[in-house]
Amino acid sequence: MYHEDMTIKRRLLFSNIRMIVLSFITFGFTVRMVASLFFGTDKPSPQTIERIRESYSQNNLMTIWLLVFAIFLIVISIINNFYTHRMTKRIIQPLEPLNRGVHQIHDNNFSYRIEYKETDEFRPVCDAFDEMAAKLEASTVQKKKDEFNRRELIAGISHDLRTPITSIKGCIEGIETGVAATPEMKEKYLAIIKNKTADMEHIIEQLFLFSKLDMDEFPLSMRRTDISLAVSDMIEDSISEYERRGLSIRLSEMPKNIHINADVQMFRNVIINILENSVKYKAKERGQMEISITGRLTDAGTDDCALLRMTDNGPGVQENMLPKLFDVFYRTDPSRNKQGSGLGLAISGKIIERMGGKIFAELPAEGGLAVIIQMPLAHGEKA
Repeated sequence: MYHEDMTIKRRLLFSNIRMIVLSFITFGFTVRMVASLFFGTDKPSPQTIERIRESYSQNNLMTIWLLVFAIFLIVISIINNFYTHRMTKRIIQPLEPLNRGVHQIHDNNFSYRIEYKETDEFRPVCDAFDEMAAKLEASTVQKKKDEFNRRELIAGISHDLRTPITSIKGCIEGIETGVAATPEMKEKYLAIIKNKTADMEHIIEQLFLFSKLDMDEFPLSMRRTDISLAVSDMIEDSISEYERRGLSIRLSEMPKNIHINADVQMFRNVIINILENSVKYKAKERGQMEISITGRLTDAGTDDCALLRMTDNGPGVQENMLPKLFDVFYRTDPSRNKQGSGLGLAISGKIIERMGGKIFAELPAEGGLAVIIQMPLAHGEKA
């Protein structure tokens, strides 16, 4: 009996050895059986053999040997068919689930997996099939997600361009029909047209940037950067503007000498996008944003990383919405009546991903929303 873990190569080797051994045994058994049948003994003495030669003619002896050979061939054929059938079954058996798997893949059932427990030569083939099926399944899921995002993108662009276009169209009609009869009214309408045109230009620029990042065609100028200094400088340049717009920013923990590799300008854009999101969705007349930077080990416990945490006191989101915040044109507001393109966080996610980091959101216990950016330290430097 074959061992379950024996490879097909070893099975063939042992089968051949058995065939050789059984051939010798069968030949000896056949000779003894014929000798006993014709000569009355299975071990004839030399004297008996000599009498047999004298008693039997050459033709009779040839007939006896042909009979021995025929019996030998019949027995060997039976044994050979038995082992051939057994080995063929061993080889064909694993081909059946492979065949079923091919038909399942053909029918777009990419979740099918081959349950093959043995460790012979077919195991790597079955494992490779399962790996291929898993990749096809992941590719199909990603394709469906990309198709959904594409529809969302078209719907988002249509919505976000419709609003300024409607305003521009109304202002132009007002000027043409004489509603804006005074110079002051005309100036007001022209200012609206200018602002709405700037909004449309911003949407198109954001969309162009997202497309370039998504196609991996946007070059990044990576350099070693002190993340605390970069964030501090950026906030110092913008803090007055955001105070005027109703968002107070506080830097709570900014340790020095935490270096990352980043494109400083694009990293600045990420921070601005997060701040703009907090301004847009603040629940009170004046919102608050707390920014801190720390260093810690990653989940794998091997490489250190820098953590930039930006926490506001806004309305937050439902917990099941957190993974979707960085999807293109995703908004937690179902009515979509908030201003802005909805591309800010999606672009931020793409930028951080391109720079080798991760970005995700959490719900703080005290309320609001926290956006966390995790960046690997430059050259494995400790925090």
